[in-house]
Amino acid sequence: MRLALVIGVCGLIVLALLMVPDLSGLAHWAVEQQRAFQNEMAGAVRGLRAGNPGATAALLTAAGAYGFVHAAGPGHGKYLIGGVGVGSRVSMARLLVIAVLSSLAQAAWAILLVYGGFALLEVSAQSVTTLAEDYLAPASYLVIGLIGVVLVWRGLRGLARQRTSGHDHGHDHDHDGACCGHAHGPTPDEVAALGSVRETLALVGSIAVRPCTGAIFLLVIAWQMDIRAAGAAAVIVMGLGTATLTGLVAVSSIAARGMGQASASRFGAAARIGPALQILAGGFVIWMSVLFLGGGVW
Repeated sequence: MRLALVIGVCGLIVLALLMVPDLSGLAHWAVEQQRAFQNEMAGAVRGLRAGNPGATAALLTAAGAYGFVHAAGPGHGKYLIGGVGVGSRVSMARLLVIAVLSSLAQAAWAILLVYGGFALLEVSAQSVTTLAEDYLAPASYLVIGLIGVVLVWRGLRGLARQRTSGHDHGHDHDHDGACCGHAHGPTPDEVAALGSVRETLALVGSIAVRPCTGAIFLLVIAWQMDIRAAGAAAVIVMGLGTATLTGLVAVSSIAARGMGQASASRFGAAARIGPALQILAGGFVIWMSVLFLGGGVW
């Protein structure tokens, strides 16, 4: 009964945290803002090519703003960052680092894909866009789904371990089983699991593998107008704009996890809150991955 109550509380927290950003009004606003900032970037690029003063600043400002509103719109990065924050014991500082690294890696990958494709392979702009949307995007969604599976599996394993131990004390204290012969929660290794280098790279790579379409658009124009350094700089700033929004999601997810833990303590099921959150967050990540793969997300 206590576990069911805790899962219900956690479910409400996860849904409130991760579903609110997808309200239709916000979605339409984000799309309109992206279009407006994309037009501003195109104008700034033309101004830069013509040598207009202030064009560089205008380009960087529009790119950063585009990155922020792009992250608020359709995209998987914020869902994965939020799901990991809710469903793991990763620290806020580490999750913020992951959010920034994933956004910057996404920007760097876009630069490599577009400029490298043009310079080394002589591919067309349409070929780059097709590669990103038809091949890299599904690969990214699959990796994200696998990360969700890992979260669910760890949560189920944690619950199974607690059942094997035979009881749930319902209290918080910091011992690893030395005094009563069993663990009262995740071991120190499990707590740090999502902070390992391997899993950090998996999180960053799953987000970065699909470059932003706005970044591709900007880089193509910059290449054609021979202002490639400015285009690359603007895409990096765009990545920082995206990181600002995903960083806010990271902070919110850590706060939501704390609320869940506090609620569990009140109901006397503190030891079970970690596995329950992992299962719920992992299930949400899997669900979003399936929706993206099926094209069911606006």
